[in-house]
Amino acid sequence: MRWRNGEQGYGIVTKVLHWSTVALLLAQFSVGYLMESDGDVPDVDCDPPGESRSGGDTSDAEEDRLDELEDRCESAQDLTQQDADDAVGSAWSDLWTGDLPAEGLTLPGWHVLLGLAIVAVGVLRVVWRSTTPLPPWDARLTKTDRKVLHWAERILLALLFVVPATGIALVVGSDDLVPLHIAAHLCFYAALAVHVTVVVRRRVVARML
Repeated sequence: MRWRNGEQGYGIVTKVLHWSTVALLLAQFSVGYLMESDGDVPDVDCDPPGESRSGGDTSDAEEDRLDELEDRCESAQDLTQQDADDAVGSAWSDLWTGDLPAEGLTLPGWHVLLGLAIVAVGVLRVVWRSTTPLPPWDARLTKTDRKVLHWAERILLALLFVVPATGIALVVGSDDLVPLHIAAHLCFYAALAVHVTVVVRRRVVARML
């Protein structure tokens, strides 16, 4: 097995970078979805007992008491949700300053760390691609297959930077960027589906093993 790509196919470095990317993405999406599940704050019914009887059947003092109870409950709910939303931002700050919690990284911390690792591997792939040629196309791939794989690979490589970047923008920016982050994910899944479909259909997966 050779280190660089050549007539024999993909070299060791290219394969390691490829499968390292796959492993990091699988870990990142798993942590991301677990984090979203753990971070969901259960809805709490803030209507106090007796709220349904308010109106003409209660005094003004009782109305004020029920309203105060409801406001307190809603304020506590907002604070709980804010704490959950700030978890990723806190994890990013801890990683940036090196002030990690004694109990180890939380899910948001791993999410941020994996995102940075994906960007780092993406940079390595771009540098390696610029210094070593690709092997010849497999004869089983048609001209259309080659064009599709060429553009799918470019899109996937670009999204290795776009998806983490939009995630970091959410942490340091605003929740208004959520649609952009979701759109980047959808584009990634679409390009990945195209890539996998072609290589599996043409039975060329073994070239990267």
